[in-house]
Formats: sequence, C-alpha cells, structure tokens
Amino acid sequence: MKKNLPAMTLGSSWFYGLLVAAGYLALALIHWRHSWAPLSKGYAFPDLGGSSESSPLLEGAQTISHCWLYILYLLALINWERRGFSPREIIGIGVLPALFAFAALPANSTDILAYAGQGRVAAIHGANPYLHTYSEFADSFSPFMEWDITMPYGPVMLPVFIAAGWVSAYSVLGAVFTFKLIWLATHSANCLLIYKILRSWGLDPAFGLFLFGLNPLALLELVANGHNDGLLIFFCLSAIRALQRRRSGLALWLALLSALVKLPGVFILATVAIYMMWRREWRGLKFGSLGCVASLLALKATLFPTTDSLLSMTNSGIYTQNSFHHLLINAVYDIGWRLGMAMDFDTVFLVDRRIFSALFIGFCLWRWSRLRSLSGLIREQAYIFSALLIGLAAWFFPWYVTWLLPLAALTASVRLRWGIIVFSWTALALYAFPAYLVTEAPLHWLWATLRIAVAHIPPLVLLARAFRRDARLDRDGIKEPAYGGDLIEPKL
Repeated sequence: MKKNLPAMTLGSSWFYGLLVAAGYLALALIHWRHSWAPLSKGYAFPDLGGSSESSPLLEGAQTISHCWLYILYLLALINWERRGFSPREIIGIGVLPALFAFAALPANSTDILAYAGQGRVAAIHGANPYLHTYSEFADSFSPFMEWDITMPYGPVMLPVFIAAGWVSAYSVLGAVFTFKLIWLATHSANCLLIYKILRSWGLDPAFGLFLFGLNPLALLELVANGHNDGLLIFFCLSAIRALQRRRSGLALWLALLSALVKLPGVFILATVAIYMMWRREWRGLKFGSLGCVASLLALKATLFPTTDSLLSMTNSGIYTQNSFHHLLINAVYDIGWRLGMAMDFDTVFLVDRRIFSALFIGFCLWRWSRLRSLSGLIREQAYIFSALLIGLAAWFFPWYVTWLLPLAALTASVRLRWGIIVFSWTALALYAFPAYLVTEAPLHWLWATLRIAVAHIPPLVLLARAFRRDARLDRDGIKEPAYGGDLIEPKL
C-alpha cells in the first residue's frame, strides 16, 4: 500500500470520521424510534424493512442512512490509492460509529431476542435447548419469542446465550446489550486478527482493516442488530492465523469451532482439512482430528443425546425466503398447477434441494481440488460461501454476507473483493422495499421479484466475472498477485 499520499477529496480523517459517525447516529435514532415502544410494552418489535407494521417513514429514513454510509465507504475505498488511512486513523474514525452502532437497538431482526430466550431455557428453566422449545415454558418472556423451534445454533453459542438469558430475568434491555457488548468485542477481535494476518505477510494492513472493520453491513448486522455471525468469522480468521503460524492442528480445531457456531462453518472445516492434506501436514491433521473427535464425543454425551437434538442445528424447515430458489420453487409450483400437473410445495422443495445440493457439492469438490496455498484457501472459501448464499440457499438474509467480508479483506483477487463489497450493499435492498409493496400492492409479485434480483444479480455478475478471471489465471499458470500490491490487477 502506498504511504504519505495527498489527502483524499473527503478531507482529513477526522472530518471523514464525523461524516460517518453522523450516519450511524441517525441510524441509531431510527432504530430506537422503531424498537423501543414495543420493547417497553413487553413484546417483540416488528422487523424494520420486513413487516407491514413498520413505519414507511422510518423505512425510508433507514434506506437513506444506509446509502449515505455506503457512499462514504465506497468513496474511501475507490480513493485509497490517492490517500489511504493509516491503522491509527482508522481506529480514530471507527470509535464513534462503533459506539453508535452499539447504542442502537436491534431493529431489522428479532433474532437477538430469540438468543436470549434459548439461553433462558438452559439458565432459568434448566432444560436442554436442543430438546425443548420455548412454548413449553410459559413465563414473562414468552411475548418476546417469535420462534418455537429447538436451538438451531451450535454449542459454542450456548455460554453466551446462557449469560444473556440470566440477565434477561432482570432486564430484557440488559440482555440485549449484554449480547451487543460481546459482539462489539468480537468485531474488535476480528479486526485485530485481520491486522495481524496482513502484518505477518509484511504488508500495510490498513486497507483490509478498513474494508472489514468499517463496512456498513458489518457494523449494522454484527453490532447494531446483534447477530452472532461475528463468532463464526472469529474462528475462521483464527484458523487462518493458526495456519499462517504453522499450527495446523490448532487450525483444524478452530475451524471445527466455526462449525459449532453455525452449520455453514462446516465448509470452513472442510476447506482447512483439505488444505492440510494437499500440503501433507499429516502430523497437524492427526492431532487436530483427535481434538475434533474428542470435542464432538463430549458434546454427544452432554448436549446431543438423541438424533433429533443433533438435527436441531440443521434448521431444516421446508420454507424459502429472499433467495433465487424462493422464486424458482414458487414458479415451478404455480406452473404445475396451471398445467394440471400439480405437485405439493414440499415435493417441489425437496426436488430443488436434491438437484442443487448435488451441483453445489460438485462445485465444492472442484474448488477444493485447486487448493495449494493459504491465499488459495482464502479465495476458494470466498467462492464456496458465495455459491452457497446465491446458488444454494433456500432462505437468505443480509447478515449472511458478513461471512464473506473478512475474506474480501484478505484476498489477493481484486474482482472477487469488489464483488463481495457490492454484495454487502445490494443485500440491504431486502430492507429497502416496504413490506406492503412486496406483499399487497398492485403487481406486488413484480416488486418482490425485483427486490430479490437487486439483492443478488449485481454481485452474481461481478463474482462470476471474478471467478472466470481467476480460473483463467490458474489455467494459464499466472502467479497470483502479491498481497498488498493487489489494488492493480495483473495484465493478461
């Protein structure tokens, strides 16, 4: 990265920081205006940008705030060659935005309330959340619970859920901010890991640190809305850092922990294991596998005594939302009825899952066969997650894109990086269309289709172009560009 360059057009770092902070302050006020009244009256708030009960005025204000933050973010990235911030400047810029994101109430999702409820099952009611749903326990927290399922997250989450569940006995708001404090610390730890990984490659880590740490989607979903994906990211980055330090056995175990946060972490585990096999790191693979097996046996003996409790983590409901497959499955279902060849929805769904699961597994095997280096691991993991989110997922939510952001900060593939950055913006289109417009308005089906198309098609096009270019580099035997000098693509 270039240093000592002339100031960017946005002015000095403190002025840029104030502009960004103003956007997050506005977002925090919008979230409080939306969520506080329901919470103070003892029930869950509707999803802002996803419920007909939300105020169109607040939805519009939120969309304007998102656009403002992304314009500032993109201007900084585009002008980085002219004036990149130093790590110290990035920390200074990020303090107020992070604090405002922390201070904001969750608004776009009630998941954080469900986390507390599942923690209460264990902490207050003394039951196994992988075997019991909250409807079995009628108490004062029940109006906050919109889920009636067993716990769909891995056991790594349970201690955090239990801590917040215990706090919820005294204050629901206290439980919410217990989570948010832990997620803010996790986000900070992830930024530190990115800094250390890039520094260990002998590079200026400022660009990657800014790209991930101040990405508006990351601060919105991982801190403001309080989603738990930051821990999956933490164990993914920790595994990469362990591989970088040649501690491959530890890396494999850390990758397992990512799978024990959320099931998609299984692909991180598989990528790390296959990388170690290609590198012939048999000793690390042996000791890492022993640690993984011991951990899994301990969990089987304690939290997962039955098959149903183990399947709880798969969250395998037959439903679709916000994905290409939502459009495809419903289109096949409707066409079948019109042609007199009606199939029930469950059958269409299962056929879709079998076909596209097979295609996705084939894609993963192909990409794993290309693993030869740590930079290749980062790149292929990004493509596998992208294929999972756009090509396979039956349901999709904006916070899933945060899985890709640390990989964008570390990858040497310029086009892949920009595809992910664009995805982190277009995913927020799912909050920008009022619920009435996509459910009840005239031609609502058209608006619903447009909403999904805006979220997925631009990043799909950019990621496909990146994949094509990277495959051509591999085929022609052209060495990947070096980390740190990767803002300019190599000429072919």
